[in-house]
Amino acid sequence: MGFCTVADIENFLQVTIHTDAVKNASALRAIDEATEAIKNYCHQVIERVTDDVITLDCAGGTKLFLPELPVISIADVVEDSETLVVTDDYMLGQHGILHRVDDFWANGIQIVTITYTHGYATIPDDVVGVCTRAAARAYQAGLRAAELEGVIGVTALTLGDYSVSFGSEGGSGVSEGVLGASAARMLLLSEKDALNRYRYVAQ
Repeated sequence: MGFCTVADIENFLQVTIHTDAVKNASALRAIDEATEAIKNYCHQVIERVTDDVITLDCAGGTKLFLPELPVISIADVVEDSETLVVTDDYMLGQHGILHRVDDFWANGIQIVTITYTHGYATIPDDVVGVCTRAAARAYQAGLRAAELEGVIGVTALTLGDYSVSFGSEGGSGVSEGVLGASAARMLLLSEKDALNRYRYVAQ
């Protein structure tokens, strides 16, 4: 599921998209691309996943960091083929930290298997906003490419005695010196700043 809708893009750009099948398909693809870019940047699924099963390496110690946040509930923990008991053997703390009670986690590769529910049932508004803006840029870049029939670097068109002017679309910043619709940056630095609160950094 995308983190925003075609209606979000329509409201943001103040245009109508959904009545045109081609434009609607282009907007949906842009939403998918923006959603995946957000997930990749955050290293998070973000949306709710129920009873997700993961197997982790463990270096011992009393803390085990779960990779998907927020953690909603823990259904099952199996350590080195032994099923652990909540409260007696482990407890879920803040920020997705699984604490071993009066013991240490086993040290080994792929040694702890956890079944848990994580993510947001409703995508947070700031994530929806970032996805909307990023998808809108990708959608607009596609429109521009279609208007120019895929020709890159066009800076001006003249109808009378038809003429075309070409030039660089920029050597730094957003375009990074790359021409064409593919040069549209998927996530801006300000948008990454907004996403940083959801970003998982490996412990």
